[in-house]
Amino acid sequence: MKKVLLGTLVLSSAVFATELSTLSGETVAVFAKGQNADKPLIYKAESFHEMATLPGFSMGAPSGLVSSYGVAFAGLSARKDSDDTDGALALGMGFGNSETLGGSVSLGVGSIDPRDGGAFNRGNLNMNVGHHFKDYGLGLSVGMNGVNLWHDNGTDGDRENPSFYTAVTKLFPNDCIPMAVTLGLGNNSFADINIENRDRKEEIGGFGAVAFYLMPQLSFIVDYTSNVLTSGISVVPFPNYPISVNLGATNLTEQGPKDKVAAIGSIAAAYVF
Repeated sequence: MKKVLLGTLVLSSAVFATELSTLSGETVAVFAKGQNADKPLIYKAESFHEMATLPGFSMGAPSGLVSSYGVAFAGLSARKDSDDTDGALALGMGFGNSETLGGSVSLGVGSIDPRDGGAFNRGNLNMNVGHHFKDYGLGLSVGMNGVNLWHDNGTDGDRENPSFYTAVTKLFPNDCIPMAVTLGLGNNSFADINIENRDRKEEIGGFGAVAFYLMPQLSFIVDYTSNVLTSGISVVPFPNYPISVNLGATNLTEQGPKDKVAAIGSIAAAYVF
């Protein structure tokens, strides 16, 4: 188990649903590898070596581990509180080589609620680049999220300006419960959610996430981004296929203009070429 987490990772976020679908898609893409045709669809994986991808370790915080060329990904996500339902999708692919310089570029599209202007009424571009220090189980990345491509309701505040960040992720393999810890700094969408939109581009906020790998197919995640606490699980239901499902609750701290706890979920898949 120790060697697998160090050796197989090459890994790497709102409108929250858009960032969640992008992040979950990137996570699957970083871990993705070719399938083994001899394996059944459903079985319990006994080791990380059997996995076509691994469960995620973040639900909002960007990762210091990035993807590489040869993998494309897609993600779907949804967020629901007592007043609102929103959803989004993301499409992207990796480039370069994370052991020298790699990364990914993706398109995030929302929303699914016609009450806020119609389906797919906003789109943004996201990109990251980074290096994976394989011998140390460490990744360092810089990225840019939310480059506005279109927004039917016009742009204002943090929708108008992209967010920039730097992140580091450290893996802690062990024989009991392997862990992944992510820490970083960013402006705009990573700043305190209680700051008014027009001021957030000038503010820097810290973010972080801790994931506990309870078994090769399951991780438990605690995430703190933009002063918002999120917790949930990430599951790879079919060990032989690079597909993951994330379920959780966000805004447990009840911050920001939408000061309500919300249920979140996403599904992501990768294609290795």
